[in-house]
Amino acid sequence: MEITKTSTYYFFFLIVVMLGSCKEETEKKPPQITTGELIFNSSDKELDKAFSWAKNKALSYAHDNDDPVGYWYEAALPDREAFCMRDVSHQAIGAEILGLGKHNYNMFLKFAQNISKEKDYCSYWEINRYDKPAPVDYENDKDFWYNLPANFDVTYNAHRLYNWTGNKEYLNHPDLVNFYELSLNEYLDHWQLGWDQILDRSRSLHAPQNSEKSRFGNKRGIPTYNEGGRGETLLGIDMSASIVAAYKAYAEMLKLRGNLSRSTEYLEKAQQEKEFLNHFWYDKERQEYRSILYDDGNFDYFMVGENQGFLHYLFYYDVISDDKKIENLVGEYEANFNKLIVELKSYLPIIFYENGRSGIANQMIIDLCSKENARRDYPENSYTVIEHLTRGLMGINVDAASNSFSSLPRLEKADDWAEMKSLPLLSNKVTVKHYGKSKTEVNNLSGGTLNWTAKIPGIHEFLFLNGEKTNCTTVVNKRQQYSYITVALIDGTSAAVSTNP
Repeated sequence: MEITKTSTYYFFFLIVVMLGSCKEETEKKPPQITTGELIFNSSDKELDKAFSWAKNKALSYAHDNDDPVGYWYEAALPDREAFCMRDVSHQAIGAEILGLGKHNYNMFLKFAQNISKEKDYCSYWEINRYDKPAPVDYENDKDFWYNLPANFDVTYNAHRLYNWTGNKEYLNHPDLVNFYELSLNEYLDHWQLGWDQILDRSRSLHAPQNSEKSRFGNKRGIPTYNEGGRGETLLGIDMSASIVAAYKAYAEMLKLRGNLSRSTEYLEKAQQEKEFLNHFWYDKERQEYRSILYDDGNFDYFMVGENQGFLHYLFYYDVISDDKKIENLVGEYEANFNKLIVELKSYLPIIFYENGRSGIANQMIIDLCSKENARRDYPENSYTVIEHLTRGLMGINVDAASNSFSSLPRLEKADDWAEMKSLPLLSNKVTVKHYGKSKTEVNNLSGGTLNWTAKIPGIHEFLFLNGEKTNCTTVVNKRQQYSYITVALIDGTSAAVSTNP
């Protein structure tokens, strides 16, 4: 067949079009993340389906190192291609459990590296895949959206990530240390957030001078994560709780770095803030917590508007310890769960697991992952489900400083069982299996010797380690009574702890 110049031209034109089409299709396809070894199985098959959906959905939001911002996962409104400080903080432990450690570290570092005096010691509230502040939240350094608890939330969760991973960069990286220091000093003082200033501060502090011409006005410095309500918000209880949590977290980081005197200083500051929280936010006459203070001097209590309950931050930031107050709040969330928006529901299952309501918590997770949940694709939802099942149902927590982890079964029934396979923590991967509330098996799959504290619900005189009667220690409190022993697990070995031989 004779090939003319014209046919040759169209042949090459067709090839170029095809290649361009392939390139466009490749760019649209989400990167494949080589993780996902984590497996959850249990006697509740609906719970298994929920885990499987959450795992696959969360990983679909994770992106590899091809974007200018580097490793990242979506932590904002779906399809915004960005991550914001609140959502990343809330999703981080679930992401770590899924093997996204590089992503967490990169995103926390991005927030730390973008703090600046020019932005009044704020960072970028939301960063997109192009390594830029998301345009939807940012006009310029004097005009942008910012929720003030964010710096403290990032600090608090950086410490939590260190505990889970043992990655000392969270303690020592100069950019992260600079972020912690600025946040707990210059930022806190500049925005007048300390307990002795916060009730007298201007709600429009550091807002643009020509606020009528700005995009965000006094939204550049919202003193709470609450963005609704019935008027101008002066302060939220989450603001106070986040400061307590950040002070305590940084005190612990300083202690781990060997700076005991400054650690003590921050613990004292945490105590002052907690005293303010307990005095100002708790209404003794009504015997309940306030949640939001408005410019007319009035408060919201449990509910804020029709679809927000705003007291879960007391649990999230670990600033509530009174058993009666805990029980009252848990009851409120149980009664109002179905009213709440997904962003708030995603905080709740672990609260129920930790307070003796595993059946309700299981159903919450199933409902959150159900097709009937119109907003189940919100990234926060899938990531936090992974954490709720791991830390909540399985009762697994990690302490890097002692190279240890603990487990505590929170299964609903005696004949229930649940297993988490290939769970990454510290430098290890472990498998944990609970049989009801009376037996736990652990296999240290890889990573070197690891200390395992096996907690079994109830008061027991002895526990059995691999069938051998062993002395144990008992912890008695109203929320959860348990007995425990600690076992050193060599790489590649397993152990079982139970109430019977």
